[in-house]
Amino acid sequence: MSEEEILKIEIPIEEEPPLKVETPKSGAKTAVSDTGRKIAGLAKDAAQHAAQSDVGRKAAGKVQEVTDRGVRAVGTRMADTAEDQARQTVEAMQKRLKETDWEREGKEGLASGLQWLSGRLKDWSDRVTPDKEQD
Repeated sequence: MSEEEILKIEIPIEEEPPLKVETPKSGAKTAVSDTGRKIAGLAKDAAQHAAQSDVGRKAAGKVQEVTDRGVRAVGTRMADTAEDQARQTVEAMQKRLKETDWEREGKEGLASGLQWLSGRLKDWSDRVTPDKEQD
């Protein structure tokens, strides 16, 4: 090939497939869908009817009663647990207070405070003491 020859490449363009238009389901799919809707509607109607009947109201009352008893039992158990934890904490604090050597604690605290004060007084003393002049 010489430099003057032009290479031409042709790429065939395929036609895009036509867009499918969504249509309502037909045949077996529609039948299944319709049946599902009917069953759901019947179940809804039955639930509403049961809830409005005497038996439904009694059942709802019993469910509420059982739920209330459960809530009370859980609340009681939580209160008992919290009370036990508080009692254990108080007992541990009382034991620690009895076992602590308060005289030693007081002496250590006083010594620490006096050491700190001594350091501050030394710093203050160093600031106010005049420098000795050399002759």
